[in-house]
Amino acid sequence: MGLLWFNLIMLAFYLPSLILHEYGHAFAARLVGLRLQSISIGKGESFLQIGHFSLARKQFWEGLHRSQPSEISLSRGQRAVVLLGGVGANLTGGVFVLILSLLFPSPIMHLLAQPFIQVSLIFIVFNLLPIRLSSGIASDGLQLKQLFFNKNQHTS
Repeated sequence: MGLLWFNLIMLAFYLPSLILHEYGHAFAARLVGLRLQSISIGKGESFLQIGHFSLARKQFWEGLHRSQPSEISLSRGQRAVVLLGGVGANLTGGVFVLILSLLFPSPIMHLLAQPFIQVSLIFIVFNLLPIRLSSGIASDGLQLKQLFFNKNQHTS
């Protein structure tokens, strides 16, 4: 497969992987007692809105999950679970596609599985880097670093 096709297929898997990542946060938040408020992909005015999900035209490479606060305050461990939910979903998705590709080998599976798995791995690594995103939001990795290594962090 040519490099151009491979890159186009990887790009096609970027948005689904980002959505999977944000819903992973939402699932983890639900596990610790929070309710989903919204998932937004991109910044600015939405051009597509379906229930709690919205898609904007600007900075569509970034996503944000928001949960409604619960009546109880979350421990550091619970907050870590929510932060790791996104990469957990990407890991689960990548492993699932790997297993499918091994169980049902075919030319189309060969064509699509490798780029999806690679995009999943890129999501995992990139989201665990302790950096600020282009919008100024702290990455999952930076939030985890602040959660466990900031001496002034409030403990619950």
